[in-house]
Amino acid sequence: MKQTRFFMLVAMMMICSVSSMTAQPNREQMAQISVDKEGNFKYWNAEALSLMQLKQFVADVTAEGSEMFVPAEDRLAVFDLDGTLLCETAPYYLHWMVMFHRILEDSTYVPTEEQLAFALDARDRVYNHKTIDKDFDDKVQDIQNSAFTGLTQQEMEAWVSDFLSTPCEGLDSLTWGTALYWPMIEVVSYLVANDFQVYFCSGSDRDIIRPLILGIVPIKRYQVIGSDCHYLPEGKAEEFGWVEPAIMERYSFEEVKGQRVVRGLFKQKCTSFNKVDFMTRQLGQKPILTFGNSSGDYPMFEYVTTGNSYPSMAFCLLCDDLVRELGNEAKADKCRKACEENGWVPVSMRDDWTTIYGPDVKRSATAVSAARTVPIRVARQEGLRELKKAE
Repeated sequence: MKQTRFFMLVAMMMICSVSSMTAQPNREQMAQISVDKEGNFKYWNAEALSLMQLKQFVADVTAEGSEMFVPAEDRLAVFDLDGTLLCETAPYYLHWMVMFHRILEDSTYVPTEEQLAFALDARDRVYNHKTIDKDFDDKVQDIQNSAFTGLTQQEMEAWVSDFLSTPCEGLDSLTWGTALYWPMIEVVSYLVANDFQVYFCSGSDRDIIRPLILGIVPIKRYQVIGSDCHYLPEGKAEEFGWVEPAIMERYSFEEVKGQRVVRGLFKQKCTSFNKVDFMTRQLGQKPILTFGNSSGDYPMFEYVTTGNSYPSMAFCLLCDDLVRELGNEAKADKCRKACEENGWVPVSMRDDWTTIYGPDVKRSATAVSAARTVPIRVARQEGLRELKKAE
């Protein structure tokens, strides 16, 4: 009897252990999310109007002989990233979080005084909900990019791959590598099954986006469009202090032969109308379908749905879930109104999705706070700065 009880106890412990292991989503699990050509969605409410409209659109443009038929080579879809496939509220945009981690928490990197001061100011603004104007936002990508200058593309992506294990604040059991919306992974899978070419067009750096989504969504490396930096021959770049690359065209093959190609100065943001610029140059034609979540995506919506020679649609995600997500009702209301005024399709994260990050991810009991421990090395540098001021 005692032996039976012992084995029952062991079995229960094993079940609890397995349960705790499966409670946290992992990238292997997300990579298995798949929707067939017919649309066997699992993480959308079957009666959601937005899902019905998407499926009807796909059925129309893929039906040969239909007036709405679009040849496979012209079935291009473009997605925003932050807030459309990826959490952007834990507590902020991906490239900002990368900057914070690199400058404030990465013990392998020694920031400059300018980088450190800016990152601390930026973190204070984000965590304490202070004003972030356009000039400050523009500066973010210069500073973030400068912290990776001199790395090859492969080295940058390796660093980002390590960063993806960083926890998302405000959401239990979630890391940045698993902070992808399951219903939207399904949408990408569904479109690819119906011979769409899917591109991601984001304000985040391309070298940040690729490690995050490749292997999870079925796209290729070249289908990532994002903010850009210049790439330079390492020796020449160091010689001229990471100058603008126009000077590089003066050099012959012999002068740069054998040098590593590394990241240089920041080049261009891929936000707002710049998204239209980027996709026009990279794609060479208009997409017929687009997904986004904010006013920064409205130019993309307008571009895709206006004057298109093919049927076209724009879908806008509403950040209206305050239970399973760190939503924002005011922003969701503005987006909903914009959809009504422009004929775009609103997608309610609260009403249209059965899950967001998987059933076991919950909002944290405590709110996202600035009261995180500042790494010792940063604290020391702050102390040194205060000493200099006193002197």
